[in-house]
Amino acid sequence: MMKKTLTLMAVLVGLSGCQSNSDNGQPVPQSLRGEVPVASTAPVAAIPDYPAKGSAVEVVSIGQPPVIPHSADYAITLDKNGCISCHRGGKQKMAASHFEGSKVAGKYYQCQVCHVPQARNF
Repeated sequence: MMKKTLTLMAVLVGLSGCQSNSDNGQPVPQSLRGEVPVASTAPVAAIPDYPAKGSAVEVVSIGQPPVIPHSADYAITLDKNGCISCHRGGKQKMAASHFEGSKVAGKYYQCQVCHVPQARNF
């Protein structure tokens, strides 16, 4: 009988501790915005605005792959990579590290694994 009473008292003390609404003297976290409600958001532009053709988008961190300053909806299949036709040579050529001999290394063939398009209004 004594064992059941002690167990019941321990459970009640534990539950009463859970019921407590006190903050134990700790400050309640507040939003950085304070009490200001979230303003309405502007709708997303329907058509992306890419930088001028041939211009690069600034790299902002060390080791960041360059972003693509144009749309990237080119077909990439086993036989053809639409990106390589423009970037094999010329002003914005692919890095030498992307090649094995004269061919693009397999791990670099899917350009959009690392590189993503970046529009100014998105």
